[in-house]
Amino acid sequence: MKLKLIHKLSLAMFACTALVLVLTLLVTRASIGKGFVDFLQQQERGLVEPLVPELASWYADNGSWDEMANNPRQFFALMYSVLPQEQNTRREPESRRPPPMRSERRGQGIQGQGPGRQKAGPRGPRGVPGSGPGGRNALPQRVYLLDGDKSPVIGATPENVDEDKLLPIDVKGSTVGWLGVASFRRLNLPEEHAFLTRLRNIFLIGSGIGLAVAVLLAWLLARHLSRPVNEVARGIRGLASGDFTNRMKIKGSDEIANLGDDLNRLSAALGEHETARKRWMSDMAHELRTPLAIISGELEAMSDGIRPLGKDQLDSVRDEVRHLSTLVNDLHNLALTDSGALAYKMQIVDFGELVQMAAESSRGRAMKKDLELEYVVPEQAVELRGDEQRLRQLLGNLLDNAVRYTDAGGRIAVELTADRQQARLCISDSAPGAGAEECERLFERLYRLEISRNRNSGGSGLGLAICRNIVEAHGGEISATPGPEGGLMITTLLPLGT
Repeated sequence: MKLKLIHKLSLAMFACTALVLVLTLLVTRASIGKGFVDFLQQQERGLVEPLVPELASWYADNGSWDEMANNPRQFFALMYSVLPQEQNTRREPESRRPPPMRSERRGQGIQGQGPGRQKAGPRGPRGVPGSGPGGRNALPQRVYLLDGDKSPVIGATPENVDEDKLLPIDVKGSTVGWLGVASFRRLNLPEEHAFLTRLRNIFLIGSGIGLAVAVLLAWLLARHLSRPVNEVARGIRGLASGDFTNRMKIKGSDEIANLGDDLNRLSAALGEHETARKRWMSDMAHELRTPLAIISGELEAMSDGIRPLGKDQLDSVRDEVRHLSTLVNDLHNLALTDSGALAYKMQIVDFGELVQMAAESSRGRAMKKDLELEYVVPEQAVELRGDEQRLRQLLGNLLDNAVRYTDAGGRIAVELTADRQQARLCISDSAPGAGAEECERLFERLYRLEISRNRNSGGSGLGLAICRNIVEAHGGEISATPGPEGGLMITTLLPLGT
C-alpha cells in the first residue's frame, strides 16, 4: 500500500514520540530504584545524626575511643538511646543481648573482612538482612565509628568508605571521629518493594496515556501540515493542465505559504504570457495575411485584365514583398535574441562614435520628412564592452523608430552622457506622444500605437523588442517615457567597459 504524506508524517512523529517515551521509561526504571535507595540512606543518616553530639560528649569525658573500642556495648547503648522508637521496636532487652564478640574490638576484624569489620546483623526468620533487631534494613548493625584519622573503631566498616557521607564528631574545634552508615545494596521490606512497584506502574500507565495523546496530536499535526502541501499540489496540477486563473489560498508565513505565493505569481506570469502569445499569434497572422492578400489581389486583377500590367502595379507588389521580407527578418532576429543563439563578439568599442555615425546616417531620412535632428556627443570617448554590429543595429532601430513615428515638421534630439559606471543615451522626439501605460508596452512584440497603425508609416512592431534584447544582452536597461516635447523619450543605460 502506498502511504500518503499525512500517513508518513503521522508515523514519523509517533515513532519519535514513542522512542523518547521508551528511552525515558528505560532510564527511569534503571534509576528510580537507586534514587529511592539513596533517599532511604539519606534518611538513615538523618536518624543517626543525633548520635554525633552524644559521642562527642562521651569523647570529651574519656579523652579517647579506647574504652569504647574495648567495650562496644557503650556504643550500642548510646545508639539505641537516640534512635527513634520505630527503630527500637524490635530491639531486644539489654539483658538478653549476647555479649560482644572479641572480633568486634578495635583492630580485630573478622577473618577475610579486614580490620574493624564485623559480621552483618542477625537474620530474621526468613534469613533476610534487615528483619533482625534494629528495624528497617538492620540499621544499627550498619553504623560504624572511625577515629580522627578515619581508622576503624567500632562497627562493620565498608571496604570503600564514602567520605562525603561521613558525619564529623567535633570536640573543642577539632575533629576527633567520624560516624558513618554502611550502604545497603537492596531493599528488604515488602512495603518498600510495593512502593517502587506502584511507582513504576503509575509511570507505565502515564507512558501509555502519553503514547495515545501522541498518536492523536501526530495525526492532527500531520493533517495540518499536509493540507497546504495538497493545496500546492492541486495548484501545480492546474498549471500543468493550462489553468492559469486558479489562485492558492495558503495562510501563514512559513516556507509552504511562501511556496504558495510563488506559485500564484508563477500562475499570473504564465497567464500573462499565454495572453501575450495568443495576441502575438493573432497579430502575426494579421501582419502576414495583409500583404499576402494585397499581393494576391494585385496579381489576380492583373491576370484577369482588370488592372493593366504596368510599373505602378509591380511597384505595389514589390512594396508588399519588401514589407514581408522586413517582417520575416525581424522575426528571425527576434527569435535569435530571445533564444540567446545570436552571436555577440564582445570588444571595447567607442559608443560615442557609433552614436554620431548612426545620427548622421539618419539625417537624410529625417530631412525628407522635414524633421530636425540634433545630437550631442561628449568630446571624450565613451568606451564600453559590446558587439559593434549589434550596437549599430540597436541605434539604427531606435533612430528609425523616432523618424518613422514623428510628425512632419517635428524635432528629434539625441544626447549621450556618461559617468564612471555607465553610458546614458536619450532619444526624444516631438508629437505624437504616448501615455505612461502605453510606454510600458512599447517593447512588447507587435505592439504599435493606434496613431501609427497605418501600414505606410508603421513598421513590423518588432524593432523595439529586438532593441530590448540587445540591451539586456549587454547588461543594460532600456525604458520609454513621455518626452518633454510632447513625444517619446527612450533612455538606454549601458555599463562602461574596462
